[in-house]
Amino acid sequence: MLKQGREVKTQVSDLFRTSYGTVDITRLKSIFLNLSSWVEPNKDSDKWTNTINSFKTKIKKSIQSNLQETPFKCQAIVDLDLRASGIRKGKRSFMRCEITLFLDQTKKVKDLKSPNLVTSIDTITKDIIKGSLLNSHTFTFHKSKK
Repeated sequence: MLKQGREVKTQVSDLFRTSYGTVDITRLKSIFLNLSSWVEPNKDSDKWTNTINSFKTKIKKSIQSNLQETPFKCQAIVDLDLRASGIRKGKRSFMRCEITLFLDQTKKVKDLKSPNLVTSIDTITKDIIKGSLLNSHTFTFHKSKK
């Protein structure tokens, strides 16, 4: 059985590793968007779970505000992986966010590297990073652990 998935790395930010892809290139129905970074808290807190949930909500709102002008349906799945246990000032923790976007079949996007799709993904990624993550003064983001 042949592998059907494809992934394309993007260079959207110096602080985040970003990529997008699909699990089935022959029947392009959904796109996944990955963002990862190392986060370091700027202050001590006992309520990291609330902060992480707030991050996830901001990311969802950011995506929803950008989906109208894209080849995607107005629904998305956001999976933010940042463990609340172990977060403390002076220690970097790994954060990964995977977003699943569903293609609107009426817009007939057939290629993973089509200009309309690439532009839409870049816009969504930049808005998530600048609008949702970097605006929060809770964490400092780093591309590597050291």
